[in-house]
Amino acid sequence: MAGTIASVFSLTLEGSSKTSDLVKQGKYDWSDDLIIDERFPIQEHAPLDRDIELFEFDHDPSDGEVLEELKRRGLERPTYEDALYFGIKYPEEQRKRPIVFLHEPVRDPRGGLGVLVLGGLAGLRYLRLDWLGDRWDRDYVFAGVRK
Repeated sequence: MAGTIASVFSLTLEGSSKTSDLVKQGKYDWSDDLIIDERFPIQEHAPLDRDIELFEFDHDPSDGEVLEELKRRGLERPTYEDALYFGIKYPEEQRKRPIVFLHEPVRDPRGGLGVLVLGGLAGLRYLRLDWLGDRWDRDYVFAGVRK
């Protein structure tokens, strides 16, 4: 079963920055070296307002369960740009629990598929590429975009 975590978080995606610039603006204590402009290209666009809703599960969900829950709630799948701006605007949220942005997966150099996760450990903030195909821990929360 899934439940909502918090109120809605508003973002504005500027559409004019590179991924590497957004990672720097996030001021993470650690970020994955695989998160680079070439792997996570951001197309220029007009500013776009987005509302992000976080939800949780009472068990370890699969990727498919998370996608089904997005549909059930009438939410769109987030983008990696959503994750990057969320980390900049709401840095303390990821200290509470890891936040998974199940965007369209990105291929790593070894052929694996991954999505961005914002998290915290021992007071530090991180941004990492996490692999699809396993179950997600029930302690994680998941981001969707209100339509």
